[in-house]
Amino acid sequence: MPASIRELEKIEMVRRNNGQYRLDHAVSKRQRTILGAFGMNDDDIRSLANDISNMLANNQSLLSKNKEEDTYEQDTFDIFD
Repeated sequence: MPASIRELEKIEMVRRNNGQYRLDHAVSKRQRTILGAFGMNDDDIRSLANDISNMLANNQSLLSKNKEEDTYEQDTFDIFD
């Protein structure tokens, strides 16, 4: 399991010269296999990356209130809705 997590941590976004964020490189075959175990594929990752890039371009926050923990007023990073 830790090796799988380390492999998925290699999926990175970088900011290009035009200010847009893009995936640094293509999703590898090993990463696709791991994502498949969660019912995801590389198209899902590209879609999430595009959503994140658009949010950053529009100065929207990636942080949102978690409704279950609202009483504690904690922010959570919530991209897999």
